[in-house]
Amino acid sequence: MFQKKRTVEVDPEKINTVIGKNTFFEGNIRSESTLRIDGNFTGQIEAKGNVIIGEGAKVQANISSDNVIVSGEVKGNILAKGQLQITSTGKVYGDIEAVSYTHLRAHETGRNLVCR
Repeated sequence: MFQKKRTVEVDPEKINTVIGKNTFFEGNIRSESTLRIDGNFTGQIEAKGNVIIGEGAKVQANISSDNVIVSGEVKGNILAKGQLQITSTGKVYGDIEAVSYTHLRAHETGRNLVCR
């Protein structure tokens, strides 16, 4: 179902948009580049780069992006045209579609993933 690949590496210098900790944002985001969320976001996300959900972040949104890295919590559907990576602190509640999937604690694959 999923292809195993290396983890996504993101150059911090190429992150163009950041929603910081203790920030609450509601709306729709369309980005031509990489986006990082460390705070709270509700809405829709479409990005042509990577979407990074930082540890402690809470996102209620459908996400469509090239690659998605989840270290926080996502309640919504994820469409990753490339790789979906869920770290040991990441949680996803929703449907996912990805070319490849990586869970950084492979022996616990699915533990923090709830799909319909």
